[in-house]
Amino acid sequence: MKKLYILLLLIVTVSFNLKAVTYTSVQNGNWMNFTTWSPVGVPIPGDIIIINTNVTLDTSFAYTSGSITVNSGASLVQDFPVRDIWLNGPNASLTNNGTTTIRYLLLSIGSYTNSGDFNVKSFANYITANNTATGVIIGVDSLYNDGTIINDGTVNVMAFFNNNTINNYGIIQGLVTVVDSMFNVGTFLNDAGALLRADSFTNTGQFTNNGVVNFDQFTNTGTFINTDYMSFVDMTNTGTFTNQDSLIGTISMWNTGNFDNQNGAVIDLGVSLLNADFVSFNAVFNNDGLFNIGDSYYNYDAVTGGATGSFIMQDTSFNNTGGTMTGSFDFCDMTPPATSPFIDINLGTVDPNITYCTITGVTEMTDKLEWVVYPNPTTGILNIELEDNFTVDVYNVLGELIITSSAHKIDLTSFQNGIYFVLIKDEKGETIKHKKIVKH
Repeated sequence: MKKLYILLLLIVTVSFNLKAVTYTSVQNGNWMNFTTWSPVGVPIPGDIIIINTNVTLDTSFAYTSGSITVNSGASLVQDFPVRDIWLNGPNASLTNNGTTTIRYLLLSIGSYTNSGDFNVKSFANYITANNTATGVIIGVDSLYNDGTIINDGTVNVMAFFNNNTINNYGIIQGLVTVVDSMFNVGTFLNDAGALLRADSFTNTGQFTNNGVVNFDQFTNTGTFINTDYMSFVDMTNTGTFTNQDSLIGTISMWNTGNFDNQNGAVIDLGVSLLNADFVSFNAVFNNDGLFNIGDSYYNYDAVTGGATGSFIMQDTSFNNTGGTMTGSFDFCDMTPPATSPFIDINLGTVDPNITYCTITGVTEMTDKLEWVVYPNPTTGILNIELEDNFTVDVYNVLGELIITSSAHKIDLTSFQNGIYFVLIKDEKGETIKHKKIVKH
């Protein structure tokens, strides 16, 4: 009889433990301290856990059902040694509206929403993870995504690998300023109003930029579409790149793939363009927009463009043996040779329909637009000499949009001295002028 009683008690106990219990923290304390919770006890995987106080996570936690919710003003912070959380069930969820600090976060199956401050050293995601407009994910040394990340807030990360889908509507940047390294092999959307900063960025997947991206070393071997503003120091394209708006490079651009600078788009490059595929000789650079080159132009393969396209370079122009320049674009070497074609060194083929500094012309456009924005350098006030129906966007060197205005005077006096980029757009939203400004 005694053995039967013990067996019945064990069955009742196990049945009770299989039923989820809702635990609410009622005072500051450790997770494993039963007085931290109401009802009195210690939450286990499968329970519904609501944190309203400051709870110290003194155990790592893995669960396939149940939930953890950290409410606004509350916190869940690891003790020493560091702690981890693993979400691994279709009915499991993690919601942070306060402050959460852990070492590793693994999201295998379930749901995750962050609207507060989430501090994590390493983050691996295989689900749909949401970071809302008030959410800040910080302190991330490495982030691996093989699910979907929807970011409306801020993500601060050192190294980022995307193998699936990222939709960025907010800010993705480094622990200090820029992401140290980012690799995209999936689908990445940087949407209108969003900001992405990275020191080293490699795209082998599909990337669409409708906002602002700011890269130092940029390599594209996949498909990249820029519909707004992108800046870089050095760029290599071996894939397909389409520019529909503004592309600003500090030093160099090397194209070995297919590059299309569309009508109305602007490229401003500080030093040199190299269009060359030294392996298969299949590099194609199509220019139907405006391309300003601060120093030199080198073509070993194919450069094309229609009547709306124009190249302006300040120094050397070189069209190598096997290089072709076809179409009806305008080509303007500011230090030209005396005879046609007005290319410093031409060993290849040049279409007779190409014009030279005639723009109805490129020279006139350059001269006319030089005085549109002045003075440069400036101590703070910029004058815009244009008719109405224009918009001025001012970006700092980090690629941040700091001013949008339709006024004829732009006030930079409250901003620190340095370099700024001014984009002037017409009533259709197309860039008609883009200029680097120095404030001192």
